[in-house]
Amino acid sequence: MSKAMYALAACCAATLVAPHSLPAQSDGHPARPTPGPAPAVRIPKIQIRTLHNGIRVAVLEDHEFPVVTVSAQITAPDLLDPPGKEGIAALTAQMLAEGTTTRSADQIANAAADLGTNVSANGFFTITRYFAPSLDLMADQLLHPAFPQDAFDRVKANTIAGLERLKDQPAYLASRVLDNAVYGAGHPYGRTPTKESVTGISRADLVGFHRDYYRPRNTTFVVAGDVTPGQAVAALDRAFDGWAGGGKDGAVAPAAPAGPGATRIYLYDRPTSPQSVVRVGELGPPRDSKDYFALDMLNTILGGAFNSRLNLTLREVHGYTYGAQTGFLYRPIPQPSTFAGGADVTAAKTDSSVVDLVAELRDLRGSRPPTDSELSFARRAKTLSLPLDFATVPQIAGAAATLLRYRLPLDYYDHVTANYERVTLADVRAAATKYIDPDHMAIIVVGDRKSVEPTLTAAHIAPIVDVDLEAKPTS
Repeated sequence: MSKAMYALAACCAATLVAPHSLPAQSDGHPARPTPGPAPAVRIPKIQIRTLHNGIRVAVLEDHEFPVVTVSAQITAPDLLDPPGKEGIAALTAQMLAEGTTTRSADQIANAAADLGTNVSANGFFTITRYFAPSLDLMADQLLHPAFPQDAFDRVKANTIAGLERLKDQPAYLASRVLDNAVYGAGHPYGRTPTKESVTGISRADLVGFHRDYYRPRNTTFVVAGDVTPGQAVAALDRAFDGWAGGGKDGAVAPAAPAGPGATRIYLYDRPTSPQSVVRVGELGPPRDSKDYFALDMLNTILGGAFNSRLNLTLREVHGYTYGAQTGFLYRPIPQPSTFAGGADVTAAKTDSSVVDLVAELRDLRGSRPPTDSELSFARRAKTLSLPLDFATVPQIAGAAATLLRYRLPLDYYDHVTANYERVTLADVRAAATKYIDPDHMAIIVVGDRKSVEPTLTAAHIAPIVDVDLEAKPTS
């Protein structure tokens, strides 16, 4: 770099940091800049069309870049798995890439490679010129899977091996125990694939599942990018011409679980573990709740950001963990959500971590409710980060898919910033009182029972339920 360039750089740097460039505070330091207004969120208009076979199509026309993304939203959740055969839905989805009636798995991979992109039965992202051939490859996998026996045997064996490896993962064990404690043993929300359930699945089960649920009635397409609604509909009608109707409705809404009842600690033994996995959970409201935006900011204050109360307490103040967080898991309405949170903590501080976690929940709705400054922080965190969710065409398509999944208004994003701005401190405090209940939640601890149970007992947090290591993780 020349001397002139060095001088210019130094001058620019001095201009950027010079004290006189900002108004001074009373202590003489530069005043903190005032943030600008929250940006409005704008995405292409979602235009709904219908194919000849009744499939709904959401099109987001955007010609800024010569790219197109297509996704198939198939309503065929694992809730449809018959009891004792958990894993059918997941295996069916996985097997769609293993060959069709006209292409082997290798031929599918080679065809995608020729297009320079990844094309699955669920969709693709490609340049405009390859929209039609990519759609043909996608349709072939979605409509004509062959479910070859040799590939099924391999995928099934790999799935079983993966499930066996998960038994060594404390986070997986914690999620299993939490699900059963919150939903009740045997409830559809708590069921999950096991070695035994996957072993009992046959190729015929997958063929039947695909025949029943992979139908137009359970399908919505989302198309975004350099394509008009007319072009999208024409291409989809051609690619999916002849896709037969009928089948079964994939939308299911199981009976609402009763919830965890009075607070208990569910202790799952993991001998000699140097860490404990601590989780809490309870039922929450459905996604269309009028309290959604207040809850979202409440969660940001509690455990949804690095500066949240829970992370600052467990990580920054006490050093028990690398990170703590909370969140709401939403399902298609009218199904309830699940509130869950926690951290992986050093084993010697398991009791202290649980005590502090529960204390934060109690304080939130008691002696230390959310403050104006916390609400301001949460509002800025939510609104200023919104544009990052719509930076690419696939992200925009994903946002539209979210609206369809939760049956939200198509102009939802036009008002999302205003909805966050509209939330008051009273709204957030009311949401804490209504939805955070430390006296009726499940507390999960996966750790070395010998070392952590005595201190948990002495802390008098809640009754302890020992979960048998040899049994399925249930309450």
